[in-house]
Amino acid sequence: FDYPRKPQDRIIFLGALSLFLARQASYGEADMNAAIAGWLGSFDATTTLDHVTLRRYLVDIGYLRRDEAGLRYSIDTAALASDFEAPVLALDVHATVANARAEREARKLARRQNGDMS
Repeated sequence: FDYPRKPQDRIIFLGALSLFLARQASYGEADMNAAIAGWLGSFDATTTLDHVTLRRYLVDIGYLRRDEAGLRYSIDTAALASDFEAPVLALDVHATVANARAEREARKLARRQNGDMS
């Protein structure tokens, strides 16, 4: 997949990544890079995106802030709140993704058991 072209889709995409990252109060640069790379790797698709570019986009849009020394990163929940309503911000992204994967695997298993190999 590629970076979304439409501005509103970009906000949603970066918001989803920010909600994923929001579980931790702050990150060093290496940890932030690893977390973003892990998020990207969780998709069952190849992408042209990289963690450095996404980190830059998060900073540019205001969802990710750096400390004055540029050593620590944290999600700016106020910036997210200005673009997303409270129910969206309350989503447990990790649980939502895990549930979606479990449901997909259950459907695959059911198809196999019913003889549908597609």
